[in-house]
Amino acid sequence: MSDEIEEIKKRLQAVENAISELHGKQFATMRMMSVESCELHYHVNLLFQKGEEVDKFAKIWLKRLRDTTQEIDNSNTIDGLIKARDKFVTDISDYVRAAKVDTADKAMEIAHSLIKKYVPVALPLKAERKGNEWLVDIDVGALAVKIAKVKVDARTGDILSYEIPEKGIKKS
Repeated sequence: MSDEIEEIKKRLQAVENAISELHGKQFATMRMMSVESCELHYHVNLLFQKGEEVDKFAKIWLKRLRDTTQEIDNSNTIDGLIKARDKFVTDISDYVRAAKVDTADKAMEIAHSLIKKYVPVALPLKAERKGNEWLVDIDVGALAVKIAKVKVDARTGDILSYEIPEKGIKKS
């Protein structure tokens, strides 16, 4: 009887070892697939960048890719791998899908809607693109010309800074 129990214990141990080995292989495969998925998203989205956007994109997202790869490598659970991969994929997709402000009219419209919150008289004059920023001038003077200056992010449409001379409002 004791020999039978020992045999059963050996078989159970062999099954447990096989399960552990399988789990380890599955985890290693999932880790590799997570890293490959992030790298694929990086390279595919890099292809859609043009001109000066290529360098900016590469600088931002190559660092994020390295950080995510490190996070995946340090993860001890499949859930941790998936969360790190999904966050990277979601963030890079959101960045690429961000509405671009590709015309001076759009930049002036965004700047004008901001300035109207502070000043009743606001007449957009011009918008000039400098790299990834639109520099917008808006006349806010009721009787004399007074120029408010607004910087709009060309990639996202976010207000980067603004200055309204009549009210003394300045945000950088």
